[in-house]
Amino acid sequence: MTAAAALALGACGDELAPAWSIRAFRLFGAKIVNVTRLAADPGVTEAAPDEEVRLTLSYVDPATTPRPVNVTWVFCAEATVVGTTFGCSARGLRVITGPEVTYQVPRLEYSVDPANRPRIQVIAMACAGGTIDLDPATRLPRCQGEGAQSWVMTRSLLVRTAETVAPNHNPAIDRVTFIRSGLTTPEGVPVEATVPLRVPRCAADPCPEHTIDLGVAAGSREIQPTFDLQGNRVMTQERIQFGFFADKGTLDNAFRVDSAVAPDGPIRSKWQAPREPGTVRFFFTAQDTRGGFDWVERTLVVE
Repeated sequence: MTAAAALALGACGDELAPAWSIRAFRLFGAKIVNVTRLAADPGVTEAAPDEEVRLTLSYVDPATTPRPVNVTWVFCAEATVVGTTFGCSARGLRVITGPEVTYQVPRLEYSVDPANRPRIQVIAMACAGGTIDLDPATRLPRCQGEGAQSWVMTRSLLVRTAETVAPNHNPAIDRVTFIRSGLTTPEGVPVEATVPLRVPRCAADPCPEHTIDLGVAAGSREIQPTFDLQGNRVMTQERIQFGFFADKGTLDNAFRVDSAVAPDGPIRSKWQAPREPGTVRFFFTAQDTRGGFDWVERTLVVE
């Protein structure tokens, strides 16, 4: 399996749509959980040889009629390079199907990332409303089927060949707050997963801008080892990137990143309700730079 094979299943959809807009099938990420250490240390994203990890794909398909989503995961533990082509050795290659899979880390000579950390490259190929097969002309995988849509995503699974530092953990989104236009932060209303919040539609120009505020559980921003500009090893608090996505209305931005000025937030995006009543689906993501990922879904009812 080559890198070109992964690119053959690139995202299909409206390339001119804003990054936050959910208009077609798309992937948001994949959550990695070390199931071997789950009881003793929940949420670990890394694994040592012979340990098992569970990978769960986060995706949305806004199609009116529900359709099957076929997913193929390619695990590449031993990289090969021929000229400018990246691929996997047969020993380090494993293919598993399904939106949620379990993978046991083998004992091999792993590839390394730019920081010289052993890792396994993971490619997830998803096809909504179709099937994944091999194109006989190009020998590359493809998403086939009338109206089918595809997406590809890569992840790195860090391999712990030595227990010299604490493992990374997934961040956890534990709060979504809706602050109506003109109100202050203390007047914000929690948006629960089970009970949709009801909000007014946009009835005049300009549409009111509401605020959506995200929060993560304590400890989500971990202290990690890194290097300063002089190459010295230092410990620093990791920064998390947040994603805001919606299928209706208008968001002012899809992504927010912790800054040096405000390393603990707040993490917010402005949203304008649509003019038509109906249900609005939101997806929110949080990811760090070491493989940690989380997502939640929320629903608003526009009246």
